[in-house]
Amino acid sequence: MSTLHRYMFKDFFMTFFMSLAVTTLVLYLGSVMKGLDHISNGVPGGLLLKIFSLYIPNILTYSIPISTLVASLLLFGRLSIDGEFTAMRSGGLGTWQIISPVVFSGFLLSMVCLLIHNEIAPESRFMLRSALMNVDQMDPVELLDEGRFVRFPTMAFWISEKNGHDLEDIEIYEFNEEGLTIQTLRAKKGTVITYPEDKSMRVNLEEVQILYPDEDQPDDLTLARVIDMESYDFDLDYNELIRSNTPIRNIKDMRIGQLFSTVRLVEKYFPDLTPRRQEENRMRALVEIHKRLGLSMGCLSFTLLGIPLGMTNRRKPSNKGIPIGLGLVILFYAFFIATDSLRNFPWLFPDYFIWVPVMGWQLAGIWMIRKLP
Repeated sequence: MSTLHRYMFKDFFMTFFMSLAVTTLVLYLGSVMKGLDHISNGVPGGLLLKIFSLYIPNILTYSIPISTLVASLLLFGRLSIDGEFTAMRSGGLGTWQIISPVVFSGFLLSMVCLLIHNEIAPESRFMLRSALMNVDQMDPVELLDEGRFVRFPTMAFWISEKNGHDLEDIEIYEFNEEGLTIQTLRAKKGTVITYPEDKSMRVNLEEVQILYPDEDQPDDLTLARVIDMESYDFDLDYNELIRSNTPIRNIKDMRIGQLFSTVRLVEKYFPDLTPRRQEENRMRALVEIHKRLGLSMGCLSFTLLGIPLGMTNRRKPSNKGIPIGLGLVILFYAFFIATDSLRNFPWLFPDYFIWVPVMGWQLAGIWMIRKLP
């Protein structure tokens, strides 16, 4: 390794780790606020430390790429202002020779993010859910997993989409003591309001269709009596549900190997679902795979963007690259949020849509690097 490469590596990672510490701390403040609620509810200190530590991997999946961009912007901003980049070029070095250590560093950080996204963060998220359930601190909405039937003592819930306490595409089957379905509720959307002090929650459904099965042929829903309602509300006691349920891995909690198995053998992981619902979960797992891979490559994408955006005119120093870079970060993650809303439309290829910002940002960065004077 040449002296120049050691110099670039050292400066890049010094800036990166300082930025990582600040960014992680800022993102961690939200988890600290949640921890204060756990303290007020009497969670033991040892368990509280475990809960705090389990938040870290998920935070790192965002703070590492952002810190990579910041380090690239600051490093090449300083090199251009001090005239070091021009001096290197005057010494006969090409642009790619100068920036190759930083580009390689971005690739290495992408591999670190790949490990965190696919192995560490899913396991951490599952362990966090288990820890919160054991101390009755879990938000009951977390029990309503997407794409899986959730069993209450007298009900079974199905939810296709969940955004916080807002639900979409809901099916609820209510049973009698013999286990027979006495009514089926279908709703386009709904919300859940929780009352922790009473261990209860209220489910507010909108655009509801209630089906009462025929007594002679209860399995034939074409014979069911149907009632349409604008809204339908009911209350549930979730205390026994939390105590009696053991956490089940949902798709976001699965490691990469489990996700690939779900794509290949979805009927094995979700045997109680109809073929249409199984296909929905297969697409959900496929999108999750591409999403994790794409987010991991964000480090390399941000590095390639940060290098040219950090370069400034020595005579007219400017920090305009920083807001442009942060704006591109927001747009990058906005693509991934939009992909979640497209996963129920497989004909739009949401799994490939994920790669638009990844490849687009990398190609844009390479093009801008080639245009550097």
